[in-house]
Amino acid sequence: MRFRRLTEEEFTAVESEFVKFLSSQGVDAPEWQKIKRENPHMVEYLLDEFSTFFWESTTSRITFLERHSEEDRWVFKFSETKAKVLRLVHKKSEKSPDIFRGEKEFPPEARGREIFLLLEQGLLPCPEDKHSELEKLFTE
Repeated sequence: MRFRRLTEEEFTAVESEFVKFLSSQGVDAPEWQKIKRENPHMVEYLLDEFSTFFWESTTSRITFLERHSEEDRWVFKFSETKAKVLRLVHKKSEKSPDIFRGEKEFPPEARGREIFLLLEQGLLPCPEDKHSELEKLFTE
């Protein structure tokens, strides 16, 4: 599996999307109850399939990820085949931070997995309104 299965708490948070997914698979509420009673392997399969669908659709919409601490700020910008990273290190003795830059190329099919791994490490997607602010960091 490219991604991990959603936790019970995560499934609860996206329950309506899971219902739509089941519907797209031809599984209505009575059929789902029957599957849960009679076919645990099918339940496992559908949970894994939905998790993969969820992570693929989620990661496909992410362009920027970031993480802040008192010492530094990490910002990642994703294109289809490349991730650029900036690390801004805050020094108490200096007004402007030191900036470290890097990038990593990957095949298009690996983009979602790269983003997923960073999400699992605690980075967070940036809201759309921060995109222009972050874009400026990558053009300087």
